[in-house]
Amino acid sequence: MASLTIRAIYEDGKLVPLQPLPLQEHECVLVQVIRLQTVTETSGLLHGLPLDIIRDIAEGEAYSVLGS
Repeated sequence: MASLTIRAIYEDGKLVPLQPLPLQEHECVLVQVIRLQTVTETSGLLHGLPLDIIRDIAEGEAYSVLGS
């Protein structure tokens, strides 16, 4: 499994997955948090752009909704 997108909720200071995860106990993972509201609000805005530009926007620090 290279990557996995899941839904989770934040409660009591922890991210809680809404479904079981295919992970080993104590396995270390890298988590990227994207607010679902942001995904919904921006849906379709990148339609028609070249894939390399979409990738730069999606992965770039300059466009991060989380800030630094």
